[in-house]
Amino acid sequence: MMRAAPVHHALTLTLLLGATALAAPVLDSAQGSVELQQEGGTWTPRAAGGEITLGLRTGAGRAEIRDGAGRVTVGSASRLRRYLDEVDLQQGRFYLSGPVAVHVQGQHLVMDGAGSLRVDLDGPVRRVAVLGGQLRIDRSGRVTTVRGGQQLDLRSGQLSAFRETDPWYAAQFRGEGSASVQATRGAVTLGRAGQARGAVIGDTLEIGATLNTGAGAWAEVGFTGGGYLRLNEQSELSVLSVDRTDRGREVLLKLARGTAWNVVQKGQGGYRIDTPVVSTAVRGTVFRVDADGLVKVFEGQVALPSSADQAVSAGQQRSEAGTVGTLVPDATDRFNQARDAERARPLSLTLPRAPLTLNDLILSARSLPDATLSAQVAGQRVPLNADGDSFRLERLAAPLPEGTYPVTVTAERFGQTLTRTVTVTVDRSAPQVALRAERRGHLLLLSGAVTDTVPGALTVTVRIGPRSYTRRVTSGEPLSWALPLADPTAPVQVSARDAAGNERDAALR
Repeated sequence: MMRAAPVHHALTLTLLLGATALAAPVLDSAQGSVELQQEGGTWTPRAAGGEITLGLRTGAGRAEIRDGAGRVTVGSASRLRRYLDEVDLQQGRFYLSGPVAVHVQGQHLVMDGAGSLRVDLDGPVRRVAVLGGQLRIDRSGRVTTVRGGQQLDLRSGQLSAFRETDPWYAAQFRGEGSASVQATRGAVTLGRAGQARGAVIGDTLEIGATLNTGAGAWAEVGFTGGGYLRLNEQSELSVLSVDRTDRGREVLLKLARGTAWNVVQKGQGGYRIDTPVVSTAVRGTVFRVDADGLVKVFEGQVALPSSADQAVSAGQQRSEAGTVGTLVPDATDRFNQARDAERARPLSLTLPRAPLTLNDLILSARSLPDATLSAQVAGQRVPLNADGDSFRLERLAAPLPEGTYPVTVTAERFGQTLTRTVTVTVDRSAPQVALRAERRGHLLLLSGAVTDTVPGALTVTVRIGPRSYTRRVTSGEPLSWALPLADPTAPVQVSARDAAGNERDAALR
């Protein structure tokens, strides 16, 4: 590391005022959530066109600003203002191509010729990094030259080598992505717009929303494009932005307190989480980060933009004091690894194999206990109630008319989906009994047929006095049945029951 030497203030003015004057900044294009500040402090959405007179901010979106011959790309969750007829970058992520002259939190920056740079103003990160060419920046009367492959820490004034690991601007913005709650245990609270309530599976974490866990609690958050975060107990997380891009997605998170366990696969896009102490940037790894600056890497590698892109590799950890050493797992790590193994179990879904004939739509299924099951039938989608690994669909609010229906059951769990279909016939009509009884001494001869609206097997029960006899018959087929008749005068009752449980009774003479 080397610290930039001070330069006399008069020289600073000569250098920076000698830069080519550039035209007023103009919003050239906008995607997603982009707003311009108006007189009175109000913000209005803007698609493109028009001079930036006061300020600009983005939610999940991207803005392109034409600044004379140069350009400024504004990333999601970023903000700038107009200051001394130039752009003043205040917060977020920016990519600039020269020649360009801007302010960075009030510090004047000039790139006279062709080149490119990025400015990162997120969490503990305050830096300018030059990708090509060179620039000069006035830091309270000191002019520092930053060349290609270097970065300047705006807090300390230290110059260091720069190797880019997260070129977010190279991916085309496709729209806002999503972060949603996938699992919870214990007291987990979701805060939005100053109001808080208990978090439930399926809740979306919009920009500015916070997720808090109590003692012994945890929550899992999944992201567009895959990957997830587990917020451990006594922790607080907020989502700065989730972008969909042509390369996957870009995730920006803030961990205010506690511990976050992160599982990010390669090829899913960029992923960054800031704490009050450290900022981590990855593109495929399993790691833990604590709000106090502890970073543990179990797979892959984590870059620390807040520490001049210091790398922490698999099997290493960065302590709260900033030193990197051998990874030492603790109880929190073992809990998260066990939970990862449970989460990785393959999804299963079991339904009755044979077609069902029912009086009303009641269906049972089996899956993993933390899966979510729903059924699609007759244009309706209804949830199945869970009891451990057993799930049950109770009667619909409006009973289905009699008929045959395909019922499609879908099981979902952490991005896995399974679908099965079973045929259900709704039958509320009792069988028709057309039997004749002939008494011949000590024999009762039955003949005729039992029919039902749904073809299939029927159960026929004959009660002769205190004795009962049961037989399975096929609907509509001729029936001939000889039964013992101990008392020639005993009453004879016949009942026929179908597969749906509909039953008809008849008395035979």
